Amino acid sequence: MFLHPCLKDGLREYIVLALHEGLPNGYTLVTPARGWALERRLRQFAQDSSNQRTLQSLVYIHGHRSGMRAPLPVDEVVRQAALLLDSGVLRLAQAPPREAAVSPSFSVPQPGGVPVPVEEPVWLRLQVVDDTTDVPIAGIQLRIQLDDRSEHQARTDSEGRIDLKGVPKGGAHVLSDLEGATLDNTLALVRTGGPWSQQKPAKRGQRARGASGPRFLARVTQHRVIDGETLESVAEMYGLTVEELTRFNWNTTDAADIERHLILDVGCTRKGSRGQYVFTREDDPGILYVPRPEAIPRLPVEHSHILRVKRVPEPRHFLFSL
Repeated sequence: MFLHPCLKDGLREYIVLALHEGLPNGYTLVTPARGWALERRLRQFAQDSSNQRTLQSLVYIHGHRSGMRAPLPVDEVVRQAALLLDSGVLRLAQAPPREAAVSPSFSVPQPGGVPVPVEEPVWLRLQVVDDTTDVPIAGIQLRIQLDDRSEHQARTDSEGRIDLKGVPKGGAHVLSDLEGATLDNTLALVRTGGPWSQQKPAKRGQRARGASGPRFLARVTQHRVIDGETLESVAEMYGLTVEELTRFNWNTTDAADIERHLILDVGCTRKGSRGQYVFTREDDPGILYVPRPEAIPRLPVEHSHILRVKRVPEPRHFLFSL
């Protein structure tokens, strides 16, 4: 006598097997659909309260919420259950039919007169989360280039997500857009992984950090000034204008504001013959921040990808002596 989680759909009955569990006699493994099609099918199953409880129990036991018992929204239960089936952690097997043979609704249609279904739209899902806290980040402005040479401008939603549907097969290049970026609204990419199922997702129940405006990803270089350098020479070194450099560092192009920041933030103490501040090695901290666009090439579509980010610059820790 064996007991397995059971899903029912009219006359059809399925059991759910863990990866290591054998197939009972008389049962037939079925090949689920993938991606959005699988989520849609599970959502139909979850309309039955018994099936919904079964799916939630499976997510608690086999998913990243193991040990948790707080109620989950139906959409989250469906999403996590689909990930477990899609990744092979769980398998479906159809029970022997009680009446005339009924083709399993989860199965991939077999050749031999069965109509070929319409191909499901290809999709891509991104999520941006804080690398330390897993809190999703809203308002991140990104450009996504696809294999058909189309480009999408997108911004992460309140769950830190970007969902694209109907994209071409292949890969996606994720690029940052630095128009309007400043040091205060820019984050640095720490790492990306593969499909969502291979990473720790952001903790559910945590809302994205609010964003009053767009936020940006960039590779930020800390330039340590040396003797004789000026704002003009540093900007030219990195292919920027002085306005772009000062706007990123201090969100200003006003001459008086720039001079104040050079004194307070860079530690400038010396002026040149024309009255402009000139950097020296003794300037403390003597740092200018230079943004460069971020590029993440060839993320496969029909997967969920997590982009883990951090603040720039990282908080400085000061030691005080009394």
